[in-house]
Amino acid sequence: MAIALTENAARQLEKVMVEQGLSRERTYLRVAYNARAPQSRRCSIELQERDTADSAVDVVSQCHGVEVRCDEKSHRFVNDITIDYESGTIPAGFTITKPPGKWPAKEPFAAPWIEAALRNVIDPEVGVNIVDLGLIYETRLRADEVTVIMTMTTPACPMTEMIVSDVKSMLFRFGPTIKDVHVELVWEPPWTSEMISAEAQEQMGWR
Repeated sequence: MAIALTENAARQLEKVMVEQGLSRERTYLRVAYNARAPQSRRCSIELQERDTADSAVDVVSQCHGVEVRCDEKSHRFVNDITIDYESGTIPAGFTITKPPGKWPAKEPFAAPWIEAALRNVIDPEVGVNIVDLGLIYETRLRADEVTVIMTMTTPACPMTEMIVSDVKSMLFRFGPTIKDVHVELVWEPPWTSEMISAEAQEQMGWR
């Protein structure tokens, strides 16, 4: 695994371990990738103290004396990243640099017509399509079946039933050979306004 830590980052991590009273021998840096999160937050890092048996599926490396771990699913996305610590910025903090093109600007739809269909589903409360609103996390296409993994702006959204119904209707309309559409509502990661596209923000008067 080629996850690189700069010396500044390693020193800061050791400082945090001391401040939090973490055992140097039992603490490692967990690096994870969440494809459903906004692009700026897809890669995360966290110091964790080993309190159970090591995971056999973790990919493990050492960098400047810091043990770095990530799960196998995250590995193909986070290898080759560089983790740095910038103390001269306001606020100071860790930065993650990825190679160009490492993470897609948006999650790919299973087929162009699926994206087109979902762009025709409008959240009536804000008048924005659910793609630009950031509600679609993933789509899958298998033979004559489509699965949509999506969220709502809040679990208590009163428009949930109507939006889900519109999703199914549009997919059947745009995919005449489709026989089944499954919509899976998820709440992790939770929706935030950062997921709204720049175009939708302008449409809503936020920019």
